[in-house]
Amino acid sequence: MINSPYKKDKLVTTDKHGGGVARVKPVKHHGDGVSSFTVKNPDKSTVTFRSRDTDFEDANYNPKPLKPKKTKKLKTKRIPRKLKNVKAPDYNVKVNLDEKTQKIADARARKPKKKKNLVSKIFTKKNKTSRPKARKVKNLVTGKTNIVS
Repeated sequence: MINSPYKKDKLVTTDKHGGGVARVKPVKHHGDGVSSFTVKNPDKSTVTFRSRDTDFEDANYNPKPLKPKKTKKLKTKRIPRKLKNVKAPDYNVKVNLDEKTQKIADARARKPKKKKNLVSKIFTKKNKTSRPKARKVKNLVTGKTNIVS
């Protein structure tokens, strides 16, 4: 036994409950020959032994108290800061083109867009609404060709 910082406790080395030094509290006499003593283990659990007329009668084991579970913080949606209204800069870019590319650019600028006639408009609308074309796909397992739309 080792001397304890608690005056009345006795220190005992143990291998159980995490191993280390356990504190044995002094025996309490409750009357009618009933007595009890408590052992405080290094893992912060306690065992209380009770006896009647020096015969062992009962023992209670109290594990160490559980830590309260931490609550999770609620996730708040990040709100972006309000942007300042900034005047957009004016871009006047001068591009130096050689004669050949300049002629092509001028011709494109002068060229009017082609107007579609009524028949071509109806035809394009019809094609947009129609389903995609069917394709022939070879099945790798059976070797046969399947038509897939």
